[in-house]
Amino acid sequence: MASELTWRRLSDKERKEVEEKAKKIMLEFGKTLESLPEIPEAVVEREKFEREEGKGDLCDDIFRDIMLGNAPKKNKNFIIAEKGGWTK
Repeated sequence: MASELTWRRLSDKERKEVEEKAKKIMLEFGKTLESLPEIPEAVVEREKFEREEGKGDLCDDIFRDIMLGNAPKKNKNFIIAEKGGWTK
C-alpha cells in the first residue's frame, strides 16, 4: 500500500488514465451541482449601514508595541504594508 502512494514518474498511458478520471470526476461534480436547487442569496437591508465617524480612542504604548512587534516590516512607528503580496 505504501509503495502505491510514493511519488513516481507516470507513463503516457497512466497519465492519460489519470486525466480521464479527473475529467470524469469534474463533470460528475458539475452535474451534481446543476441538480441542486438554487438558494436565494441572503441579503440584510439596514437603514444604518455605516459607522459614524468619530475621534477614535487613543492607543496606549503597550498596544502600539504589540502591533509593531507583530508587523513583519516596519519603519520606526509605521507598519509597511504591501498591496496584494499574497497574489504573486
